[in-house]
Amino acid sequence: MARTTGDPAKRRRCMSRIKFWRRSRVGSDATLGIIKYRVVEKDTKRFKLSLIKAWLLRIRQEDYKYSGSFQEAIKPVLIIAQIFALMPVRKVSSKFAEDLTFTWFSVRSYYALVTILFFGVSSGYMVAFVTSVSFNFDSVETLVFYLSIFLISLSFFQLARKWPEIAQSWQLVEAKLPPLKLPKERRSLAQHINMITIVATTCSLVEHIMSMLSMGYYVNSCPRWPDRPIDSFLYLSFSSVFYFVDYTRFLGIVGKVVNVLSTFAWNFNDIFVMAVSVALAARFRQLNDYMMREARLPTTVDYWMQCRINFRNLCKLCEEVDDAISTITLLCFSNNLYFICGKILKSMQAKPSIWHALYFWFSLVYLLGRTLILSLYSSSINDESKRPLVIFRLVPREYWCDELKRFSEEVQMDNVALTGMKFFRLTRGVVISVAGTIVTYELILLQFNGEEKVPGCFEN
Repeated sequence: MARTTGDPAKRRRCMSRIKFWRRSRVGSDATLGIIKYRVVEKDTKRFKLSLIKAWLLRIRQEDYKYSGSFQEAIKPVLIIAQIFALMPVRKVSSKFAEDLTFTWFSVRSYYALVTILFFGVSSGYMVAFVTSVSFNFDSVETLVFYLSIFLISLSFFQLARKWPEIAQSWQLVEAKLPPLKLPKERRSLAQHINMITIVATTCSLVEHIMSMLSMGYYVNSCPRWPDRPIDSFLYLSFSSVFYFVDYTRFLGIVGKVVNVLSTFAWNFNDIFVMAVSVALAARFRQLNDYMMREARLPTTVDYWMQCRINFRNLCKLCEEVDDAISTITLLCFSNNLYFICGKILKSMQAKPSIWHALYFWFSLVYLLGRTLILSLYSSSINDESKRPLVIFRLVPREYWCDELKRFSEEVQMDNVALTGMKFFRLTRGVVISVAGTIVTYELILLQFNGEEKVPGCFEN
């Protein structure tokens, strides 16, 4: 009994030890839980920091991915051009202009020459069709289209022979300009040219698809061979040629390929001139921004001398580029002007199907927008070349010098711009001139417009 009850004092000491052991165990469990939570929290933070570091590293790599050079920016345009048998220059994927070469004995050159041959043969058949079979507005329009494509392909092949030298001259001029420090500045030119290429190529693809859908009206309503819709479609794509040549499935496919290549060449003409214009204007802007930052600060004669040398190098580069692409520029604007007038003339004709109407209005709006944007981009070169006159007014009088005066006179006297074989200069006023020319010719053409609808089946 005494053993069961025990001494009250000893019992109290025993109970106090048990309570202490329980409290210490609970405390240790709590401490262990806190430690585990802190370890997990540290691991989570470390994981998040590693993700942030990886993200920052990726941003830094993207920043240094672009050098800001013209060769880097124009690279995607040239790669796409070579897919469609234009600009057969080797090593266009390189970032360095000295890697570019042209040779007659390469797959690119053979591909381009064969395509030029097909364009020439197609143009010859179109001439024969217009002169001996059907002389009307539609047949002449088709003839003008294929003749212009033939000349465009020849011009780009001739340009490809000069392009490595032009690219190296461009690279030397860029190396002497003030450097582009911010990553945004280095990638802006490439992004701008990529955007132009993507938008224009997408619109061209949509236009061509709508053209094929409108042609489906004739395939369904009045097929050449009722039981062979594919052959009827291929025949209509190149009907002027098949008037002289017996149709076969193989020749029909070849004709459609030539039609697709010619459509892209017609659109690429504008894309290329826009890309070159944007790049030249960007280089003038690069120099102007550099002078703008220093205009109100103390400057020296050597500073303005170096800026004048850079400006003169850019003017010589613009002249060299213009000598190489002036034929392409002339073909570009003359084509756009002709087809705008033709499409506006046809806008009052009734269309035989909804696809004809959708294709016609999309094509007209796209052509007008493309011509307007091309004119604005081309004129931006002249705008940027005159911008130093505004910057010179910000220079304090005490820092005005003879070198700056000479620089100002050169800017004022020079007329830096791309030209169409020296017939016209692409300045801001060319937009008004083109619009006035379109209105003038449209009023003349309306006097001879006798067709009130697009021909349907078996109508000439």
